[in-house]
Amino acid sequence: MPHVSICRRSFNAMKPHVVAVLSLLPFLPAFADVTLVRDGQPTAVIIVPEGLYKHIQKPADQLTGNGSVVPLAAVELADYLGKAGGVRPQIATETQGGLPEGPRVYVGNCKANADIAREPEEIVVLTRNGNLHLCGGDAGPGGMICKGTLFAVYDFIEGELGVRWLFPGEHGEVVPKRSTITIPELDRREQPRIAKRKLRNVAVSREETFAPVLEKWGVSPEAWKAAQGEAATGPWHRRMRLGQRIEINGGHAFAGWWERHGGEHPEWFALQPDGTRTQVPERERLCKSNDALWDEIARVKIAEFKADPSLLTASISPNDGGKNKFCMCEACRALDPADAPKILGDSQLMDPATKLPFAEYPSLSDRTFTFFNEIAARVGREMPDRDLVAYAYSVYRTVPTKVKQLEPNLIVGYVGMNLNEIEAWARIAPKLFIRPNDLGPAIDLGLPRNNAAWFAEAVKFGVEHKAIGFDFDNGHGNWSAHGLDYYVLCKALWHPDLDVAATIDDYCRAAYGPAADVMRQYHDALAKISDQVRADPDLGPRKPHAARLRRHYSGESLKNLESLIQRAEALQGDDPGVKARLQMAADSLTYAQLVTSLLEIAHEKKSPIYDERLTAVESLLKAKVLTPELAPLHSHRYLRMALAYAEREVE
Repeated sequence: MPHVSICRRSFNAMKPHVVAVLSLLPFLPAFADVTLVRDGQPTAVIIVPEGLYKHIQKPADQLTGNGSVVPLAAVELADYLGKAGGVRPQIATETQGGLPEGPRVYVGNCKANADIAREPEEIVVLTRNGNLHLCGGDAGPGGMICKGTLFAVYDFIEGELGVRWLFPGEHGEVVPKRSTITIPELDRREQPRIAKRKLRNVAVSREETFAPVLEKWGVSPEAWKAAQGEAATGPWHRRMRLGQRIEINGGHAFAGWWERHGGEHPEWFALQPDGTRTQVPERERLCKSNDALWDEIARVKIAEFKADPSLLTASISPNDGGKNKFCMCEACRALDPADAPKILGDSQLMDPATKLPFAEYPSLSDRTFTFFNEIAARVGREMPDRDLVAYAYSVYRTVPTKVKQLEPNLIVGYVGMNLNEIEAWARIAPKLFIRPNDLGPAIDLGLPRNNAAWFAEAVKFGVEHKAIGFDFDNGHGNWSAHGLDYYVLCKALWHPDLDVAATIDDYCRAAYGPAADVMRQYHDALAKISDQVRADPDLGPRKPHAARLRRHYSGESLKNLESLIQRAEALQGDDPGVKARLQMAADSLTYAQLVTSLLEIAHEKKSPIYDERLTAVESLLKAKVLTPELAPLHSHRYLRMALAYAEREVE
């Protein structure tokens, strides 16, 4: 193979470095500082700190179990240099004798990197004196283990080797091959602006719910977990540089409180429609106007902080869901302004007079954030260097009407992606944490989509409005239909100022090779459909309206997508990876055609043709259950919901 010098544009911390896949672009000679591979043979040796070398030979899933990410970083670097250049380089220590002459690649906290100061999660990619230095901030507040060195290695693998990780599995990885790898002078350091970046990997979840479906499909739970679980999909999330340098503890904070306190202090709990404060023990609700309860919660949180100096945040978020109703005592209701946004027909908001749900009731944001503020003020007086986390969610998602400012030690976890609401919260909250549920198929039922630009815009907007972290739920692993969304979102979480168009172009070049331009048209066409779906007020997570979804995924739209897939297949060439990725796109389109055909007769459940079309959908999902495609169990679940709703729909 020809010699290839890898050129790198100068780094600008405010812009993503989108580098086209190297095998697809011509390269000009560069002033090479370091040659890592020459004529198919490694010239460099990877160096790790003395005490960590013993971990290098461990299985991959154990490489981070020693308190350091450096062993994994070194192994990943060696593996990808081997994949790109043909032969895997040696890994050694700084004092090891008998090493060949040539460049050294110093990974992590080697002595050669000791003079390089690093902040938590900061990455450093540096050449000097003919060697390459890859290191990062691996220690965070409170003793947290960060992944700066690992992310520096991934930055190098993507930027200098041109590797792309499009989705988990063999065909999701694109590694340009070359016989000689030479890099120019590099001096790049960067700390991600977002301190917590998470995409919840929940492909394997709801095991009890899915067990009967797996049994029907003849698939063992063990095989499903092996194909879709953390071992199979976790490396992709890690390589996309998801991680954190702060811990935001924001889950349900009051589990078990009724059993511990209900006997002595029933007044701390929500007044129920039957006139008592008795709670179903699971997911108990509180009387948020009770000042003695504020005192007790503050006392508990202060004790938690004092007991654990590494604990920097603690949750005061109420329990969600369950059978208990929100408190309707006079003191709580007095905190609900009449002019607050209205909640319509929520079964958890019961009228004490009628014992039925209110037709409409003011948002509970004022009472809830009064509760949060009072606790935060008490904790802040004694522990001013610690933060409390509270969700803006459910019937208290909108900004309060009367509460004008939140305590400085309160992190608000906003559950959603409404930019107007994010902007409103930023006016009263010191810090925001965005936790959307929008990655899943609740609205689109797992059909192909392109919300990539929307996700990226929301991330950038959030960062501009006090967001310090993002935690996207419902990453179900539908890589054939939603994979571009996942990819661009992760890139935006690392670089909020991402050039989305350039990133999608780069994705298409890597994924589809000679068919890239046509597939870009395909994704653009999907974006138009997705924009229409998001803008439709009659479509939402709680109302998957079958007839309206078909309006957007119309026969004409699907024919256009099919035509683009066919054009792309005619251009695909002989690359097995390109063929596999185009087949995934084709499979997701087939799924869309089958689902919309079924939704067309969703009201005719007793007809033979309904059973025939449902069987066709389920057969496709069954065939893909052990692949990265379609998230079959999750898509099946939401499709079943949509079919149930269809019985009550009126067009």
